[in-house]
Amino acid sequence: MTGTVDALLFDLDGTLVDTRAANYQAYRDAFAASGHELTPEQFDGTWGRDSRDFIPDLIPGIDPSGVDVIRAAKSRRYADLLDRTRANEALVAFLRLVAPTHRTALVSTAKSVNGRQILEEHRLTELFDVVVWGDEVAQSKPHPEGYLHALRLLGADPARSLAFEDSETGRQAALAAGLSVLEVPHF
Repeated sequence: MTGTVDALLFDLDGTLVDTRAANYQAYRDAFAASGHELTPEQFDGTWGRDSRDFIPDLIPGIDPSGVDVIRAAKSRRYADLLDRTRANEALVAFLRLVAPTHRTALVSTAKSVNGRQILEEHRLTELFDVVVWGDEVAQSKPHPEGYLHALRLLGADPARSLAFEDSETGRQAALAAGLSVLEVPHF
């Protein structure tokens, strides 16, 4: 990518905010409430994936209503764990610097209820022109649907835009949407 940047698109979990501890605790409690165990090792293998995809992988044979019960319990529990999240101060400072002069989007597999809580907790809401949540798309990362939708809403050329991602699934989604990707290491 050379020249002027049309838009900057950011992932949330693991990129702008470290939510791993809060997510694990909330999912572990939700799994337990449904009679299932979730180990840290199992959870590590889900990072960057949508719960609609990974819950059936972790609990073979679970029906869609069982998945919905776990997802709803996780969402309720998550609100109590926001103090376990930590902003990527360097990337947030960069975002605050560029947001007034560049089009920005958040593209996340997070569900809108929990994602909005994180944005509010870390005072990030006003930094985005467009937000695309995981429950607003039919296909989650690594499918490019979320990124393509954000690009359409921004009116941005993917070849002149940049995505910030921490996970392999997110990176694949951004690349499939035609974006250049800056990989954000664990902070």
